[in-house]
Amino acid sequence: MSSNPVVDYHVVYALAMIVFAATAAGTAWGLGRLWARLPIVRDHRWLR
Repeated sequence: MSSNPVVDYHVVYALAMIVFAATAAGTAWGLGRLWARLPIVRDHRWLR
C-alpha cells in the first residue's frame, strides 16, 4: 500500500525518468559520453 493515496510512486518515478532522459542527464551524471562513443551507437543515432 502506498503512503500517498493520490499518486503512486511508480508514476512519480516514471516522470522523474522521463525528465532525466529529456534533459540528457546521463552525459553529466552517468555513462552518456562513453555510450555515445560506442561504434554501434554512432552508427544508429536512435540509440542516443
